[in-house]
Amino acid sequence: MSSRKGFSKRNSSSHSSSGDSSANEVIAPKEEFEVEEEAKDAYYKSLCGSPPPSQDIPIPKRLVRSPNAPLTPSMVSPDYLTTLRDFYQIPSGVVFRIPSGNESAKNPPEGFFTCYEAFLVYCHMWFPIPGTIVRALRHFGVSISQLSVLALQHWLGVLILSYEL
Repeated sequence: MSSRKGFSKRNSSSHSSSGDSSANEVIAPKEEFEVEEEAKDAYYKSLCGSPPPSQDIPIPKRLVRSPNAPLTPSMVSPDYLTTLRDFYQIPSGVVFRIPSGNESAKNPPEGFFTCYEAFLVYCHMWFPIPGTIVRALRHFGVSISQLSVLALQHWLGVLILSYEL
């Protein structure tokens, strides 16, 4: 009798209340194994047609601000902007301007927009900004500086994928 009870308990518990039997399937543990770098590179090259990108995100070093430097609304120096321009190959037609006096990132001067360092470093934003993004921002009434880094990364990712399709 006890064996019958045990059997009926297992039988009744093996089905979920929704009737989905896949909820109780046994899943095999993940098996770890090593793959040589050359094999990874060859696989990536055959899949994408180009060598794999570097895993390190190159970020230019920001100079430490001098304690005697005048206080400004931005921590960025003109020298660092030059470094960013050279490092990310930003065209000379793109004007960088550091806020001064009572200006702030929230209220850029007419004809300018706020571009955070993270947009260049982590989102790999390029200039000129693609018309698709400009039109979408205008449509939604949003400034690019209102987007978070993650939102801009996703938006640029979708844009790039749409061009690849």
